[in-house]
Amino acid sequence: MLNPLLDQITKEFPKRSRTCIKNVLILALGIITKETVCLNKIKGAVGNILENPTTKPASHYQRLIRVFNDFGFSSLWLELLVFGFSVLRLKSDYLLLDGTSWQRGDKKLHFLTLCICYKGVAIPILWINLRKKGCSNLRERKKIIKKAMKRFNLKGKILLADREYIGKEWFKYLVVIELEFVIRIRKGDYKEVVNEAEGKSYDAMERKVLKSKKMGKTVGKQILLDGVLLTLVMIKNPKPNTKDPVIYLLSNRQETPVKIAAHYPIRWKIEVCFKHLKSNGFDLESLNLKGQFKENLMMAIVVFAYVLSINEGLKNYKNVTEKEYADGTVFKKESIFRSGLDKLFAFCFNFQKFIEYILCEFITQIPKYKNTNSAIV
Repeated sequence: MLNPLLDQITKEFPKRSRTCIKNVLILALGIITKETVCLNKIKGAVGNILENPTTKPASHYQRLIRVFNDFGFSSLWLELLVFGFSVLRLKSDYLLLDGTSWQRGDKKLHFLTLCICYKGVAIPILWINLRKKGCSNLRERKKIIKKAMKRFNLKGKILLADREYIGKEWFKYLVVIELEFVIRIRKGDYKEVVNEAEGKSYDAMERKVLKSKKMGKTVGKQILLDGVLLTLVMIKNPKPNTKDPVIYLLSNRQETPVKIAAHYPIRWKIEVCFKHLKSNGFDLESLNLKGQFKENLMMAIVVFAYVLSINEGLKNYKNVTEKEYADGTVFKKESIFRSGLDKLFAFCFNFQKFIEYILCEFITQIPKYKNTNSAIV
C-alpha cells in the first residue's frame, strides 16, 4: 500500500529513487515530530514513524545519515524546495535579506538568507552558509542575489534589509540589476551628501522628526549618491523609550517618504522566521553535520518542513483566538507556524499518514499551481 503512494511522489523527483525520497520524507517527519535537526534525537522517533519498533535506533541513524552521505553534493536540496513551493504559489511583493549566525563547539555557522514574504510569513528561498560570524561582505551579498535571479523570478520585488546591508557599491549594484529596495541605514550615514542636496539639511530633517508629537512622523529628501538618485527617509520610531528614536531609510523607489516608510516594518518577518527555525521550532542551532553541502541539504529539508507547517497553519487561521496585551495591542495566541506545526503533528502521526497528507496537499495541487519558469511569481 505504501510503495504505490510513494511512487506518486517520486515522480515529482525524476532524478531520484523511491528509497531516496522515502528517507528524505522520514527525516522531514522526524524533524516535525521531535522539533529538532539533531539526528541523534530524531533516530529514536523513526521506529514509531515507520511503526517498526523492533529495529534498533542505531540502524535508523544510519538510514538518516545516508541521506547526506549519498545526496549532500547533489541538487536534491533545490528539487525539494521547488516541490514545496509549488503548492503555495508564492506570490510576493517583497524580498527580505538577513543573516542568522551561531557557534556550535568550534564550528561557526552564518546563514545569509533570502526570503520572500508570503501572506505575512517569511519563507526562505535561498541561503549561503558563510561559515563565519559577523557581517557579510559585498561579494557574498551579490552572490546570493545572482543565484536567486537565476532560479526565481524576482521582477517587481522590493528588497528589505537592515543596517548591516549598506554601502555605495551595494546600492549601485541593486540599481544596475533593477531591483528596488528599502534599506535601513545608520544615523549619520551620507550626511554630507544630504546637506549638499537642495532642501532641508540633515540636522533640520532630524529635528523636525524629533519635535513632532506624532509617532511615526516621516520626512524625506532625494539625494544623489555617486550619481544614483535615492530617497533618504527619516521616521520617528513608533516604539517608545527606544535607543533609536529615529529610523533612517534609503530607497530607490519613486514614492513619497510615507509610502517608502510603510514597506520597512515587513522586514521583521525574517526575524520571526529565524526564531521558528531555531528556538521556537526546529532547533536549527543543534545542526552538527560535517560539511557545507550536507548542511545545505539539511537546511532545505528544514525549510520543506517549515513550508508544510505554514501551508497548514494558513488554513482557517482567522479562527485562531486572539489575545489582548497590557499596551492594548491584539495578536493571535499562536503564530501561523505553530498553529500549522501542531496540526501536522496531530494529522501525521505515522509515515503512511504523512505520505497521504503530502499527496492530498501537494500532488493534487501541483497541476493547478506549478509555474514552469519559476516557483515564485
